Amino acid sequence: MRVLRVAVLWFFSVIFVVNASSQEVSLAEVWSAIQKVSPSQEAARLEEQYINEVQQRASRHWWPRLYVDARSYKTNDPGASFFGLLAQREVRQSDFDPNSLNHPDSSTLTRGALGIDLALYEGHFKINQLSLLDHSLKAQQWTRLQVELEQYTQVSLAYGSLIVLQSQSEKLSRIENELAQLIKKYQIGQKSNPIGYSGLLGMKSLANRIAGLLAQYKAQEASYYQMLLNMGLKKEVWKPVPTKSQVFIDQYLKISPGDTTSKKIKAAQEGVQSAYEQAQMERSRYLPRVGAFAESYLFNGRRETANGYTAGVYLQWNLFDPSDFGRYQEAKTKALTAEKQIQALQEQESSDFFSAQETNRALRTNLKLLEESDQLLKEQMQVATSLFKNGSITALQLVEIMNRRTDLIAQQNELEMGLIKSASQAITKTGFQIPFAADKGERQ
Repeated sequence: MRVLRVAVLWFFSVIFVVNASSQEVSLAEVWSAIQKVSPSQEAARLEEQYINEVQQRASRHWWPRLYVDARSYKTNDPGASFFGLLAQREVRQSDFDPNSLNHPDSSTLTRGALGIDLALYEGHFKINQLSLLDHSLKAQQWTRLQVELEQYTQVSLAYGSLIVLQSQSEKLSRIENELAQLIKKYQIGQKSNPIGYSGLLGMKSLANRIAGLLAQYKAQEASYYQMLLNMGLKKEVWKPVPTKSQVFIDQYLKISPGDTTSKKIKAAQEGVQSAYEQAQMERSRYLPRVGAFAESYLFNGRRETANGYTAGVYLQWNLFDPSDFGRYQEAKTKALTAEKQIQALQEQESSDFFSAQETNRALRTNLKLLEESDQLLKEQMQVATSLFKNGSITALQLVEIMNRRTDLIAQQNELEMGLIKSASQAITKTGFQIPFAADKGERQ
């Protein structure tokens, strides 16, 4: 067991040395690297691009429809043959012979036409559709920003947690090294001296506890490094820029006073507007459609080639269709439901945000007290170590002080990790703006 413990301590000490000697990478660099390859962000961007293209197509609904119709065919059909003669403007008296009408010879006919169809009024169907797509595009834009924010939350949580873990690991490592030196030089730890031996056992017990905490912190570090690696960060050996957790939050997770409405809510609000436009589209099914059309043709047969045209206006009005009944009310109810869901979501986000803010305030207050206590215990430990070396206090008294400082460091770690987690969750409930410009470079 002792060999195994030594091997574990050696392994994590090697990891610590590697981390200590690795290059510092800023949060901006980590975020930029992940943003370039994020499939979730790319999917959101492509969805936005798709809706934009649909909207651009819909915006051209007032353009006239131009078409060409050309066909060449051979027929002995009585009707087609007779009207083919009419289209050639070459009907003769002999063509009215019953035998000729009933049994025409086979003939090859060719017809080409150029036409235009212009919608004059569509019951506002296309106008409502265009407005629907406009709101859908805005909703997707807010959704894309929310997707980016949620991933930024994960990145900043992992990065900030690494800062905390490495900072607290350094504190524990200093205590561990100092404790190792004391154990090495301890001369009265024989079993024949109960007081001295008890002190030695206390120091070894504390050393084991610190080793366990360091192993736990390194395991947590490894999970956060893997998390960033999975999100697309190519760099494997690096360390975050050291800073205090509260400074990190104020710099990268601070919420501006005006950022009250989350991007998720704004996307949902645009979605509600889209739903109302959908209801208006369903309502337009009961309205008429008016348009103008014109067509010019060229007809060729065995007798002659002739041309003609047709032009006019048309009215289309669906007076009765059972499948349309209830469509408007159904779409309107759906929009009202979505509106109420937004109200519920706003209430929930407001409650969550208030809770997070209160938690942040409490954690900051406790951290301030712990930092003051940490400085006092650090100084007390230095004094106690000197007294122990002079023989003024026992090893057990020194271990008690070291144990209290170890407890405090563990509490600090837990509070700082909780503070970063709470702050990162709170920003998703607001209109938080990511403090780095969007990367416009090519995706890798």
